[in-house]
Amino acid sequence: MTARSVCAAEAGPSRTDGVPHTATDIGDIVMAHDDQPPTGPGGGVPLLLLHGAVQTRAVWAGQMAALAARHRVIVPDLRGHGATPLGHERLTIERMAQDCLVLLDRLGIDRVAVCGVSLGGMVALEMAARAPETVTALVLSNTPRSLSGSRRVRRLIDRLDPQRLLHPAFRILGQARTARIGLALAATLVGPFWVGRAARRHFIAGFATMSPEAIVATYRALVESRPLDLDRIGCPCLVVDTLHDATTIREQAADIVAEAPNARSVVLEGGHVANLDNPAVFNRVLADFIEAPGRWK
Repeated sequence: MTARSVCAAEAGPSRTDGVPHTATDIGDIVMAHDDQPPTGPGGGVPLLLLHGAVQTRAVWAGQMAALAARHRVIVPDLRGHGATPLGHERLTIERMAQDCLVLLDRLGIDRVAVCGVSLGGMVALEMAARAPETVTALVLSNTPRSLSGSRRVRRLIDRLDPQRLLHPAFRILGQARTARIGLALAATLVGPFWVGRAARRHFIAGFATMSPEAIVATYRALVESRPLDLDRIGCPCLVVDTLHDATTIREQAADIVAEAPNARSVVLEGGHVANLDNPAVFNRVLADFIEAPGRWK
């Protein structure tokens, strides 16, 4: 297909960071993304970076700077996040994966390494299952296989019912204050180091600038997702675990390593967003893996 891209000024300004970006028509919506060509000799496979829930492509700024010497780096705002509209399609993990595959096709990229954090990792897994000929390597950071797969998380979600509570909370408290209260609750339930300072800032900004409909749709997509058959993931896969992530996410990371045919893991110091919590080490691990993913088998 022919790439159909417009500058951000034509597509509408970003609501999150104001950073100029490209916006590419992927069908029912125009998807905002950065597309950084290699700044050095290049030669490495292109790299797609996928952010977590209620965040934006801005979380990857440190990785773009570190990896663009050898790689073309593509960093989108997922559907409903940042400068990418929600559209009218029901938001699901599968829908977001298809969005990213169409974006790659529009950009003329037929082989790519994909790194995702949290929700972005779930999208990356779905991409690899759908298009094994396209995804050459996976890096899954702080990635649950499925929130519905954990009985403890399922019970908590059923008890709190965020889809029911969020709209009234937004009306009464405002979105930014709702985010701060949610983070305080998470610190009590999971631990004080689960969300680091930089991740907290990005999370509150995402919560404050996303539409309420997009936030609720994103959480619904997470809750409704079902565990993927990991036998479908044939490419080399690096699972990045962190010491202060939630227990259920760490357990599911171990499940991915045990069940995906070519998966290995590394454990870093940090909380739920490793690329923000421990960027120097994360960048080194990511660069080493995508340079020679077969070496990690």
